[in-house]
Amino acid sequence: MDKLNIDEAIEFLRNLCDKARWREITVFASSRIKRLGRLKSSKCPVLYIGSTSNLRSRCRDLAGKRHTVFLALLALLVAGAEIDYGYKIMTSRREASDLEQELKEKYRRLHSTYPPLVEK
Repeated sequence: MDKLNIDEAIEFLRNLCDKARWREITVFASSRIKRLGRLKSSKCPVLYIGSTSNLRSRCRDLAGKRHTVFLALLALLVAGAEIDYGYKIMTSRREASDLEQELKEKYRRLHSTYPPLVEK
């Protein structure tokens, strides 16, 4: 991820908040701006690790406020970033959840933190 794109993405969200003059959007966006800032020091291209029982629903969620990474992804795309999505189909919700936790922990052990767009 190019630092210029990250700075542009952060600026996009700040401008959006300033223009909206809507406190709730500003509060919601502030933690997403913080997450985008973490991309600057990240040496790994993985932004987010998650699981879902319905891939179609998750894709729709990523395109709206229902998902926590929506604003960050929108800002990155507006700033010209190219984002690839990957997924693995599992046999059960439990298996998917276990794999999600395993991948997050592997990432944390390697990088001493979770992926930039993940809080826990």
